[in-house]
Amino acid sequence: MSVYGVIMAGGKGERLWPASTPARPKPFLPLGGEGKSLIQATYDRVLPLTGRERLYVVTNATLAPRVKATLGLADSQILVEPQGRNTAPAIGLAALAVSLADPEGVMIVLPADHLIEDEESFRRALEAAVEAAQEGHLVTLGIEPSCPATGYGYIQRGKLFGSSHGHDIFKVKRFTEKPDEDTARRFLSEGGYYWNSGIFVWRAARILEEIDRFLPKLSQALKGLAGLWGRPGWEAALRKSWQEVEAISIDYGVMERAEDVVVVPASFGWHDLGDWQAVWEVLPKDGTGVAARGEHLGVDTARALIWARPGKTVATLGVSDVAIVDTQEALLVADMKRSQKVRELAQQARPAPPKWEKLLELDTSGMLEVVASFPDQCRKGLELGEEADVPPELSGFSRVLCVGMGGSGITGDLLGRLLSVPVISCRGYRVPSYIGEETLLVGVSYSGNTEETLSAFEEGLSRTRRALAISSGGKLRELCASRKIPWIGIPGGYQPRAALGYLLFTLLSVLRRLGAAHLELEEALEVLAGQAKALGPASPGNRAQAIAQALVGGVPLIYGTSGNTGPVAFRWKTQINENAKQPAFWAELPELCHNEIVGWELAERVLPEGRVVFLRTGHDHPRVQARIEILKEVLLRRGLSYLEVEGEGKSEAAQLFSLLYLGDWVSVYLALLNGVDPTPVRPIQELKDRLARL
Repeated sequence: MSVYGVIMAGGKGERLWPASTPARPKPFLPLGGEGKSLIQATYDRVLPLTGRERLYVVTNATLAPRVKATLGLADSQILVEPQGRNTAPAIGLAALAVSLADPEGVMIVLPADHLIEDEESFRRALEAAVEAAQEGHLVTLGIEPSCPATGYGYIQRGKLFGSSHGHDIFKVKRFTEKPDEDTARRFLSEGGYYWNSGIFVWRAARILEEIDRFLPKLSQALKGLAGLWGRPGWEAALRKSWQEVEAISIDYGVMERAEDVVVVPASFGWHDLGDWQAVWEVLPKDGTGVAARGEHLGVDTARALIWARPGKTVATLGVSDVAIVDTQEALLVADMKRSQKVRELAQQARPAPPKWEKLLELDTSGMLEVVASFPDQCRKGLELGEEADVPPELSGFSRVLCVGMGGSGITGDLLGRLLSVPVISCRGYRVPSYIGEETLLVGVSYSGNTEETLSAFEEGLSRTRRALAISSGGKLRELCASRKIPWIGIPGGYQPRAALGYLLFTLLSVLRRLGAAHLELEEALEVLAGQAKALGPASPGNRAQAIAQALVGGVPLIYGTSGNTGPVAFRWKTQINENAKQPAFWAELPELCHNEIVGWELAERVLPEGRVVFLRTGHDHPRVQARIEILKEVLLRRGLSYLEVEGEGKSEAAQLFSLLYLGDWVSVYLALLNGVDPTPVRPIQELKDRLARL
């Protein structure tokens, strides 16, 4: 008969708001001592009794990656509930897992957010509880009360049942939910009452029997799931079952109704940390009663909790009995005695759904309409390329040099992913000195007037006779006409960054005719057409809008992969810059693993608003895929959030273009959430105007 540990890790992130949030609830705060999170401290405490392989964590899908990153457990040890249904279903799910692993197994159920000061005493109490559980009893740990607390349930002991490991064990007479203060005082004066710790010990099979007796719907669901454990169909069956089971606590559902329940009284420095005053009580304090986490400067300050952001000082003057909590999400200044009401503020602080209908009015120049037309641009671009007059003597090149800037310059980067010959992207006034007649020079400038492109293209013409250009007109057209160089005209009237369909697909069509591309694009075009419908304003709450909501107020760090999604990551970055008027940065795997990953060490201090986005396809190198999984855990351990964005379709081209197109939608919705019109790029225009006057 082996002993298993089950850690319950969830929470709404309300009681210690704003340090705790739904994405980072109390178990993940560094309150476990020695800089540990509470869940890490819980894991470490029970590990000597169970061993690593016999530990499970019950959590939700949002927190599961954070649990894995924190504790390093196998996926099979993380039990993910499709939705929170209170403690009885969660414990039932864990009991099912333990019983399937060991029909005689004893399970210790532990909340992930308790602070325990005397861990040796804690384990001795659990050893006594395990011994009683092995005999078939339902066991709970009762905490010796130190004050008439009204925030805990109480357990009244009955007759002495026995003793083990230095602890008396009593029959439970009754459970009482959170009493009023007068009742709590009476309990303390009468004696024989303990705080309900929420820590339970029993044989897995025994608690399943009690669930069958008192919670038949839950029992039926668990029996139906038993045959699917570890098999395909488990997740779908679990989702369906969890929609039907009753949301109820194990206390109400089983413990208050069961007969053979015993309590092990204990005193090991137990703290529930239910509000900021409770946190203040356990933190080290200076001589004036100030408990500070982070940098604090205080004058005439007493009995205060200071929770400062990394790298930012909190200064106080002439205050007392306050909790000051400064985080990325919010700044809380609260009367310490009223800190239990913080959850009301947390509920009010939840962001309301965006009023997209109103936000759409910001798009006065019609960028959303232009983005929606991208699939049509791509098809028309292919047609333009087929119709273009392309001299056959241009063929025979062994590399392509694309000169272009900004929204036009991305064309060369993407061609580098799609052609069967090497592509060099040139962003500047000069071309590489090594190019010669083996190179096809391509000038890309939507306006036709980009000074860097004109300079580089003209210099390139002195190195190779193979050249062509694409623009909507401008000086580039004039240059080509004077030098008798093939020029491809595309429709005007767009912002350069909004004309990528014409620029890229026209050139793809031309280069395919010249033998440098062998792509099947039909699936990609079908995927793009589907996205245009799914991601448009007529589909509120769509994927692009959800990603934009996750990025608003932060600094996106877009990560692609070398040889695959790198150019798309760059496109996301530039679109967010130009459309959303928001800082954003990009990098490629695996290179960032050799440098940028080190910069995350201080990210919580210097870039707390960082939002990492991994662009993923099914065509990434397997080792890169493995790196991403590791990087996700590294990020979570450093308090950084991330998003994973998967490409659509099967082919490389479909997945690549679907990610690119999704990024365009995200950038425009992000602009609207930022309260700006996505079209104007005033700083760029101001720069051009000043350069023109020089």
